[in-house]
Amino acid sequence: MSEWTIIRWLLKFVKPLRGKMILAILLGIISNLSVIMISLIGAYGIIAVILQQQLNPYKWLFVMVGCGVVRGLARYAEQYLNHDIAFRLLAIIRERIFATLRKLGPARLSGKKSGDLITAITTDVEALEVFFAHTISPVFIAVGTTIATVGFLATYDIGLALILLLGQILVGVVLPMISYSRNKKIGTAYQKEFVGLNQAVMENIASLQDIFQFNLAEERLAKLTGRGEKLNEQYQKRLRQGSELQILGEWVLIGTAVIILVLGSFWQLPLETVLIGTVLSLSSFGSVLALNALGTALLTTFASGKRLYALTEEKPVVTFDGQLELTDFENADLEKVRFSHDGKQPILSDLSLELPKGKWLGIGGESGSGKSTLVKLLMRYWDPDGQVRLNNQALPEITESSLHQMEGVMEQSTFLFEDTLGNNIRLGKKEATLEEVKEAARKAALDKWIETLPEGYETIIGGQSRNLSDGERQRIGLARLFLHNAPLLLLDEPTSNLDYINEQAILNTLRSEIQDKTVLVISHRRTTLALAEEQWFLENGVLQRIVE
Repeated sequence: MSEWTIIRWLLKFVKPLRGKMILAILLGIISNLSVIMISLIGAYGIIAVILQQQLNPYKWLFVMVGCGVVRGLARYAEQYLNHDIAFRLLAIIRERIFATLRKLGPARLSGKKSGDLITAITTDVEALEVFFAHTISPVFIAVGTTIATVGFLATYDIGLALILLLGQILVGVVLPMISYSRNKKIGTAYQKEFVGLNQAVMENIASLQDIFQFNLAEERLAKLTGRGEKLNEQYQKRLRQGSELQILGEWVLIGTAVIILVLGSFWQLPLETVLIGTVLSLSSFGSVLALNALGTALLTTFASGKRLYALTEEKPVVTFDGQLELTDFENADLEKVRFSHDGKQPILSDLSLELPKGKWLGIGGESGSGKSTLVKLLMRYWDPDGQVRLNNQALPEITESSLHQMEGVMEQSTFLFEDTLGNNIRLGKKEATLEEVKEAARKAALDKWIETLPEGYETIIGGQSRNLSDGERQRIGLARLFLHNAPLLLLDEPTSNLDYINEQAILNTLRSEIQDKTVLVISHRRTTLALAEEQWFLENGVLQRIVE
């Protein structure tokens, strides 16, 4: 994947804001020319004094102050517009990434490390700010300023103008390109170490209990320190490269001024021409010096851009192109289903299963036998070989919204968003009234507990808020299930994280409150499977009926 591919991809986002971008470029050129004008007016004043010409100092002072005011206003407006554009575009890119993640679905994302995704959504997107705010406009501003200054000097002497042009091309184009090509690997290596450190921190936080239990603190800390040191090494390389490039750019600026001064004198050019050429060479490099550091800054930007581009170009495992809307549930079935994650080792082999309306079916099996995979096939995480149908219709023919309305899912752990308890319950039915939420909580035997909370259903849970037990979390999941009120319930290890007392409480709730639903229960616990009127055992991808 080339840098030009990333540049073209990023420039597509700019199109809706190109009017603002053009205005920012014009303001940037005006800002730079105002600074140059102040130096030129001073040079003309010196020339007037040397040649003993009539001089009105107040007039020139007024013009210089005016240039300073214009510089300040234009610079502020240009910076405001560029950053406004940049942050608007970052928001657009984030929306694009979230849309991509939503399209890819949980099946595709399950193989990605959480550290990679967090880095993509946060650090990688933020790195693009350098391109939008400090690359596009500055490049055009530098080109416009260079054309104006070199063109102005050319009215005095073509030779000096060419020397000035050569110096600005060297600082603004050649040096950044050389620096970028020499240090191309730094950006990718730095980002790799950054992602690795993120992942290590997240793993350590998630495994604190095990770290303390098995006395792994020193070992994990040493690994974390090692990760940090590697990241610091890459950061030092970036700083060293930036410093070397900045120093070299300053030397080119000084060298250009000296060459113009020496050659102008050697060629016996007029004093005014030599002085104007020297002042221009000292005052007109500001715009290209801003590009001088881009070779370093864009290393990380392009590395981040490549990862984001690759993410947005990923193809989903399944696409919901079906047009069939289901209004009621009749039956679900799998016929000669074969599935493998890697295309080699099959998880399910010629599996057939019928789940008619109103039936409770239980499937047990050892861990890794494919029980959860079977549930995910009914949820259409993947399209296997064979047929998976609802109401005798293949899942690819059914709309995504219909599938979600037909199926209610409860897994072994309930995820809680950092929000109110009521909003966590109404996830599957956003428009639900408080009375409906309370009824769902009553069915899940949560209502009495919620009433003891000071803020009731407005209590904030999830994230860093109130800690809940596994039993309370699962009951909230049950309340979601009841409120969603889907006709087909898929219960995937709903009690595996619970102790016996909490397991029996949840099972009693399921027995008493679910009367007219079709239920598929997946569990390795016989006590949970006892809910079902018919039980099967899954082993080596094959179902065998359990006969009591």
